[in-house]
Amino acid sequence: MNIVDRPQIANNTHATVLVGAGLTSYFLNENRPKTALIPPLAGGTLLLLSSRIKSGDKSVAHAAVGLTSLLSVMTGVLFSKAIAPSEIAKQKFKPEVRQRRAGIFGLMTLTGIAAVGVYVAGFIQKRKQAESKG
Repeated sequence: MNIVDRPQIANNTHATVLVGAGLTSYFLNENRPKTALIPPLAGGTLLLLSSRIKSGDKSVAHAAVGLTSLLSVMTGVLFSKAIAPSEIAKQKFKPEVRQRRAGIFGLMTLTGIAAVGVYVAGFIQKRKQAESKG
């Protein structure tokens, strides 16, 4: 048995990172931006879906893949903006804030891409198993 056989582990890992990174971002920013609460809410949602993913509910698994993919794209864009800031962003954010943003968004993107990879590998594995039986 490997991680592909247990996608809920990848889901829980990514969800935990979303919750932790989002709350860290929220509390480290003195302005308390409401947008920093999006990752914790999404992570909480993914955690709620985990038991259904574990039981093999295809609809829930596809919803988790969709949500994870969307968030990975969003955090990936924010990560790229943090590591290659525009002149306006350089003026708006201090270097240490840009570094923190890059770390947080990079971590969320990395775990999201890894989770999607596990989900897709599991879908492929299950399809191959079904084809070999039929």
